[in-house]
Amino acid sequence: MSYNFAVIDLGSNSVRMSVNALEEDGSWHVIEKLRSTVRLSEGMTNDNFLKEEAMCRVIDAIKEFTKIAKNYKCASIAAVATAALRRAANKELFLSRVKEQAEIEFQIISGVEEAYYSYLAVKETVGITDGVIYDTGGGSTEIVLVKNGEVKHSISLPLGAVMMTEQMSNKSQMHLYKYVSSYIGGIDWLDECEGLPLYGIGGSARAMAMLYKKEYLSPDKVDGIKIPYHAVAKIYQSIFETPVEKRKDIKGMDVSRADIILAGLTPVKVLMDMTGSGTVCVCAAGVKEGVFFRLKDEILRSKMK
Repeated sequence: MSYNFAVIDLGSNSVRMSVNALEEDGSWHVIEKLRSTVRLSEGMTNDNFLKEEAMCRVIDAIKEFTKIAKNYKCASIAAVATAALRRAANKELFLSRVKEQAEIEFQIISGVEEAYYSYLAVKETVGITDGVIYDTGGGSTEIVLVKNGEVKHSISLPLGAVMMTEQMSNKSQMHLYKYVSSYIGGIDWLDECEGLPLYGIGGSARAMAMLYKKEYLSPDKVDGIKIPYHAVAKIYQSIFETPVEKRKDIKGMDVSRADIILAGLTPVKVLMDMTGSGTVCVCAAGVKEGVFFRLKDEILRSKMK
């Protein structure tokens, strides 16, 4: 008999859910995956307050997700939230409304926890021994140094694609690059990352893989794609030189990210420039999958007792 459970990941740009079936022998499979671009952090840049329109979009999406999870008779739903809620001044109001209207409670995870879930996602899918994992979301970028298969250092930086796009709306694109460089260059263990391959997760990394292949790719087609530095530089330069209103016409562009794609790719470009990394391996999994892998192991351990 299978044990069905769902995981919801509420980020600054989108909310995602996977419904998973865990069998008694430890095998598992994904029943369904859902994603909605909700832009929770939209308009937060100046005052750190979640805006009413954004909150309503998110709550509507979560209500639909929980309805689907119940239809699959999920025994539990794990719901986590990241950067946007970490910094929101009115987070408690929002969470109470979600609990009342969608009948679900979210756990706000720290930047360190988010980085660890990113590590679990890469470790359990494409695999990693020595390398640097980065995850650029809508509100933050997590960077994890992995040595001998284990986390050695991790950090969460306020370098989110949505947040930076809003912050830099009246500044030059070169200012964006310098801004990201000031944060990444300040990491005191950055020299330990020199020459190591990068592993990219999150929507920005998946969008870069599609730009590299110049076509839409489903998540299973994105997983494991390796992009050399010269291709990353070419993609970045192309976006840098293309006006925002024309970026949707670039082959392979995820149109839902066209306005934030430059900010989304700047952290990886800066990382590669500063560390001399030669490749990025794109991983389709993300924080949601990291949470899933932790829960899967916990459920299996509890069943063995």
